[in-house]
Amino acid sequence: MQRWGGNIGIGCALAMVAMFALVGAGATSPGKATLIGVLIAVAAALAVPHTFWLREDEDGLTLVRLLVPRRYAWSEIRGLAMEFHEEVETSGHHVTLRLRLADPQGRFWGPALGRVDVTGDDRPRGVEPPALAELFAVFGRHGLPVDEPEFADTVLHVYGLPPMPPPPVRSVPVGPVPAAAQAYADAPGVEEEGQALAAVRTIVKSPPRKRRAHLLRTAARADRIALAGDDADRGEVAAARIAAGNLTEHDGVTADGDGAREYVRQQYLEWSRSAAAGRDGRRAGR
Repeated sequence: MQRWGGNIGIGCALAMVAMFALVGAGATSPGKATLIGVLIAVAAALAVPHTFWLREDEDGLTLVRLLVPRRYAWSEIRGLAMEFHEEVETSGHHVTLRLRLADPQGRFWGPALGRVDVTGDDRPRGVEPPALAELFAVFGRHGLPVDEPEFADTVLHVYGLPPMPPPPVRSVPVGPVPAAAQAYADAPGVEEEGQALAAVRTIVKSPPRKRRAHLLRTAARADRIALAGDDADRGEVAAARIAAGNLTEHDGVTADGDGAREYVRQQYLEWSRSAAAGRDGRRAGR
């Protein structure tokens, strides 16, 4: 479900490799190798929109892209992320589809499944490929949520398939909530943490775990500031709730009241312990 020409970069890379391999092995002349390379690049540039296979079985999904299979167990999959964009140069709109995984958490870090053109108000155009309906149906059969169920239902209806089931609600916090003193026992000072977070100007291009860690640390710092004033300052409490909400939205979970801040404490304690274990492991390996 990629646009035509979406694989031109990969095609050029494959063409270069093939050309050097053929010439280096003496299998053909440089002229013929160049012609073969051009044909490979053109074939990739004009590849049909369906550039992946997705196979479903009782244990999970197997994604085959560029002839390379990658398996994901159902327990690793959290749903289907749908990210809408507008092309600056053409003003065209499209949606990018990705697997949302349990690790790393987040909406837009999983493997891309494809891209589909949509209307200016981000709705189906009415000419979506059957593969898109089949993709939504797979997630529906296994009770996995999609970001825009109304969009999915419209596509499913065109092909006579049942609508998406109601999305499951993942409420947090689950299990015991650590006291703030325990959760933040190993945290750096508020000022020190603020300087460290401010030094990272953008996290958009950072690896997914670093992006989530930045959200978590920001939420934990805001929570600590509010707690230091016994939650008496409304501005500090509001900032803590907003930062905690950013984390829950990122993780795709729901929290009521101050549950989001409690979730932050749970996650920060888990993250700090994991980070400490990683540091100990690296020291032991030296």
